[in-house]
Amino acid sequence: MKKTFAWDIHTRMVHTGTARDLSGLQTLNPPIFQSTNFLYEDVESGTEILLGKKEGYIYSRYSNPTVDALNEAVSDLENGDAALSFSSGLAAIAAVVMAYCRTGDHLVASSLIYGGTYHLFKEQLSRQGIEVTFVDPTDLDGLVESIRPNTRLLYTEPLANPTLVSSDIFKWAVIAHQHHCKLVVDNTFTPPPIFRPLDAGADVVIHSATKYLGGHSDLTGGVVAASREEIEIIRPIMKYYGGIISPFVAWLLLRGLRTLPLRLERQSSNALKIAHFLETHPNVGKVNYAGLPSNPQFDFNRRQFNGYSGMLSFEVKGGFAAAKQVMQHLEIIRFTGSLGDVSSLISHPASTSHVYLTPQERAALGIADGLLRLSVGIEKADDLIHDLQAALEQIPTGT
Repeated sequence: MKKTFAWDIHTRMVHTGTARDLSGLQTLNPPIFQSTNFLYEDVESGTEILLGKKEGYIYSRYSNPTVDALNEAVSDLENGDAALSFSSGLAAIAAVVMAYCRTGDHLVASSLIYGGTYHLFKEQLSRQGIEVTFVDPTDLDGLVESIRPNTRLLYTEPLANPTLVSSDIFKWAVIAHQHHCKLVVDNTFTPPPIFRPLDAGADVVIHSATKYLGGHSDLTGGVVAASREEIEIIRPIMKYYGGIISPFVAWLLLRGLRTLPLRLERQSSNALKIAHFLETHPNVGKVNYAGLPSNPQFDFNRRQFNGYSGMLSFEVKGGFAAAKQVMQHLEIIRFTGSLGDVSSLISHPASTSHVYLTPQERAALGIADGLLRLSVGIEKADDLIHDLQAALEQIPTGT
């Protein structure tokens, strides 16, 4: 696509992945190449494509034109050189770890990460002889002290799931590179234009594309963006472990990316209004939102992020029984484990994303039994506040 001036990211995302000539025709939207195999002229050409000496396609587990359109869009979105797309966010995370770590290696991760990632690191990597140390993401001295000679990766999230604690990605990157480690960042909660970890010095950025990038709870996928050198380290894991995304899901993601800036703008605006409301409610003990002035990290958040997304969490007084009352009496906001949808979604981390942790582990991470995670959608903010108000009134007085 011809560009006579530098396009803002909001404009680029509307047109992302739409200008590739994939079928001999210039189409407004990319076609879906729903084909397992691709033909080639002769044996020599096929061998050259297979060995990466010539551009082309052979088999959709290796690459696919629709998937490549998505990869190009994601790399542009994150200011990377290249990208890979996977069947889920966890598939992407696992592939990155396997690309850089082997038996006897070590990685350091924030303790405040998505429960599925925490379980992968704590329970599954040990089976492969890879050791993990979890640290408070705000304790940079503790981070440095946890690094060993065999540490290969540092791993964190800009805004923690579900406590919304911020990591200073710029400082994490400096520490990683001083110790010859790679910094991997899960940017699911803060997608561009809110934050770009590669610009802050991260080596690899990951998204559960199921969430904000897709935006409509109708697909499962994961993406990885990085420099071309890093992507080529990860590509063989995708290729030989078979975790590539399907062409149809890639096409859905391309469609979702085009409305991401608008969705984020409305979700962020709604979330701030809701966070202010929840702060004043007598049945709410604590509100976690990056954009609240009362947040201890508010000044830092204003410097690091361009907005705060639609993610917040709040702790209701009365523990799980009170949280259950709230969830069961909501009308607009739906109870489910995902996030980033155009609809507002609520979940109870202690019984969903972090259910595999012991009560003691959850308490140490700040995940109380009364904590609810709210993914704010694009509905009218006043309606969402009314819905929450009515549900919070169901908590017995004096709880």
